[in-house]
Amino acid sequence: MSSPSDPARLVWRLTLEVPGLEHVSAVETALEPFVESLTSFEVIEDGLWWRVTGYARGPRPDMAEIGTRISLTAAAEGIALETPVLDQIEDRDWASDVLKSFVPIHAGRFVVHGSHLDAAEVVRPGAIGIVVDAGQAFGSGEHGTTRGCLTMIDHLARRGKPVGRVLDMGCGTGVLAIAAAQRFNPRRLRRRVLAVDNDPRSVAVTAENIHINHVRDRVIPLISEGFRRPEVMAHGPYDLILANILARPLARMAPVVVRHLAPGGRLVLSGLTPRQDSWVLNAYRRRGLVLDKRLVLDGWTTLMMRRAPRRQD
Repeated sequence: MSSPSDPARLVWRLTLEVPGLEHVSAVETALEPFVESLTSFEVIEDGLWWRVTGYARGPRPDMAEIGTRISLTAAAEGIALETPVLDQIEDRDWASDVLKSFVPIHAGRFVVHGSHLDAAEVVRPGAIGIVVDAGQAFGSGEHGTTRGCLTMIDHLARRGKPVGRVLDMGCGTGVLAIAAAQRFNPRRLRRRVLAVDNDPRSVAVTAENIHINHVRDRVIPLISEGFRRPEVMAHGPYDLILANILARPLARMAPVVVRHLAPGGRLVLSGLTPRQDSWVLNAYRRRGLVLDKRLVLDGWTTLMMRRAPRRQD
């Protein structure tokens, strides 16, 4: 039997304050390899500072390596960050506590909730439930970016036009791919949604969530660096591309994304702040796309753009 001093029983908490919501996701990404769960919340009313907290069980985290990662992130983001504060906390079921703090997220007809909740109690009649647990990866529904994308998917579905070829680029937990599969029913159109990420852990989480949400016959999870994998290119051109990433890579990807978007197709972009949206918007406008809809939630912008349909002679 293990003793309280057994390293396997130790629980560590990493805490770091971040100057602005737009930098939170980058800091979370830097800390993810060292922790098992992450939470972020506002600590000052004017929204200038956010506190990111990670929890890890086992041996003491390598603070030297963590400090290096945070320094690189600070340089990339152009901000000043302190080394995270590390302390040992009570050995309890903290993962369960994180789950309990993940309240259902409502976006259009979608209700994203954790597996600890009874779907019959939280998903109202006519709504579409998606089970995704907090702490798996960025994109579990608690961020304004994910809520914005879900709202756009629902808005597009309400128009009633068939959407058969869907790509979720940078899928994270797969929540957007699952939502598209449920809302557009590509099975009827003999198509499957592609959920793509360059992080094998994210693709593994997506595969698990696809199974939990009973859409294995409608979603294909793939590891790929953008469009480089042949299957990703062969499956297009896409009627809908979802990309909830960050502003810089979204702007950089514009030429290749537009190349794989079908005439008349829609593009949903998120992971950018209101100050960044015109920069990203212009990167796609220069390639012929027009803005359909803009949505701002919790300090994050989501854009829906469309490509002009092919002209008929």
